[in-house]
Amino acid sequence: MENLKRIFIVDDHQMVIDGLRLIINTIPGFEIVGDCNSAHQALDILTETAVDILLTDVSMPEMSGIELTRVVHKKFPHIKIIALSMFGEAQVVAEMIDAGISGYILKNTGKQELIEALNKVAEGQNYFAPEITLQLMKSFKRGQESESSRLTDREIEIIRMIEQDFGNKQIADLLFISERTVETHRKNILRKTNTQTVVGLLKYAYERKII
Repeated sequence: MENLKRIFIVDDHQMVIDGLRLIINTIPGFEIVGDCNSAHQALDILTETAVDILLTDVSMPEMSGIELTRVVHKKFPHIKIIALSMFGEAQVVAEMIDAGISGYILKNTGKQELIEALNKVAEGQNYFAPEITLQLMKSFKRGQESESSRLTDREIEIIRMIEQDFGNKQIADLLFISERTVETHRKNILRKTNTQTVVGLLKYAYERKII
């Protein structure tokens, strides 16, 4: 007899559950062992029902998919979790990943992608919809750009000297660097702070308590 992977679905919209049932019932190797419309109810059922893969909505009243995932991951570590959502905001995806999901797909996904997600997760792999992967990559890139825009200790030191009305030569002499290096630092400081003048730079520094 075929060893079927047991699936449980939780979503506060019954139409979503019904649609998933129609598709999953046609996929070889899987069987749906239950469904419900609330995370709290799901936790009660999971204590009595053998489940291999949990499909959970992300946005639900009372207890979100993130909270449910954390609890399931802790109480039933053998259960693999795939998140379902209408949206793929990088922050939400990151929180779901941190909570312990194995996959994240959008509710407008097609049958083939759902099959691929289920098969990969059933095999112990992770699956994230292409749109989700793209959002995560964009978020990571923005994070890198933000990181690169941070002022260094030397740049902060120079801003404080500028605030004392020191010129490039004075700064160079005090820091034992060339005037050209000071000029380069000043250009980088203006770029990172998105300012064009000393007045604008000092205003930026005062507001952020750099000086």
